[in-house]
Amino acid sequence: GYLNDPADPQDPSYLEEVIEALRVFQGVNELPPTGELDEATLGVMRQPRCVMTQKAWIQMHHTLFRFHYVNMRKRLTYRIHNYTPDMVRSEVRKALRSAFKYWSDAADLTFTEIDFGRADIKISFHKKDGFCPVPFDGRGHVLAHAESPESGIVHFDEDEFWTEASYYGTNLRIVAAHEIGHALGLGHSQFRSALMAPVYAGYRINFRLHSDDVNGIQTLYGKCSKKSSYSRIISKSVYSGPWDKTFAFSGDYVWTISDMGHNSPIRINRLWWELPGSLNAAVHSQRTNKTYFFKGTTISVSWR
Repeated sequence: GYLNDPADPQDPSYLEEVIEALRVFQGVNELPPTGELDEATLGVMRQPRCVMTQKAWIQMHHTLFRFHYVNMRKRLTYRIHNYTPDMVRSEVRKALRSAFKYWSDAADLTFTEIDFGRADIKISFHKKDGFCPVPFDGRGHVLAHAESPESGIVHFDEDEFWTEASYYGTNLRIVAAHEIGHALGLGHSQFRSALMAPVYAGYRINFRLHSDDVNGIQTLYGKCSKKSSYSRIISKSVYSGPWDKTFAFSGDYVWTISDMGHNSPIRINRLWWELPGSLNAAVHSQRTNKTYFFKGTTISVSWR
């Protein structure tokens, strides 16, 4: 990981290399870069994480280099070869679809699930068995690993307890999105809050990609060329309205949008009590600090 080559204790520069590697690790994880293996550093090292072997890391760098010069495929398939018993199959498939969607929403990518044949990205769950070239270590620490796009292998540790929409267990959707990032050609990020950071940060409500994740995937595949799914966007005056957000309405749902992106849709009446869906228009007044919503041709209502 943080050493260029396997460290040799007999090498005169061994200690210096280890100290420098510790400083880099501490800096990435927002710890004082002392170069000392203190309790805080050990605590981060013990946290659940993704693992990439030195061989995989070298392959990843070579792959990234080559991607800049080769016309990359942007229409990819994936196949789920087996399922975890921790979740029902429909929940597993939904979580994985959501994981792929983070990347297809950010870059010019399309993913299609297939049930048979050879897929570009191959997903499976493993314990300490002979089917995985990089054995897992039981529950905790190493959660999953993936290989370069040439292989497209994504493996999850079956000894973990996989969940969705829960602070209990390990969130399959977020871990899967991280590993899919590797399978698409991304390495680990130096931003601790990024999806591609090596340490798993746990379940987060309204999770979204960090700007470093977005910049990385767009560098490889280009910006998303698909049309926006929003059917109505209220005027720019709302941007400086409630909560300094822009709001987009469609049916009974609303998206909140900022410079960092948009969150998952939620029901309109969760933000504005008793406000109906299928609105025709909305406008915010900075002078009165009121937002006016219009539905139909004669009815208009306003909420603070």
